[in-house]
Amino acid sequence: MFVCICHAITEKDIAAAVEQGAGTMKELREQLNVASQCGKCVQFAKNILTDMTVNYDLAVEAA
Repeated sequence: MFVCICHAITEKDIAAAVEQGAGTMKELREQLNVASQCGKCVQFAKNILTDMTVNYDLAVEAA
């Protein structure tokens, strides 16, 4: 699903960025340019980042 229409950023793009170490909106913005134009995707991107970070941390701990 698209998160940021302005830059065609998807949930998969955010997941890949988290796997590469992004853990904050600032890091996502630097890597993907998400939430840097109109700003309407900020809350959705934050929610996905939080979910992905929690799930990624749990997977790392389980391994």
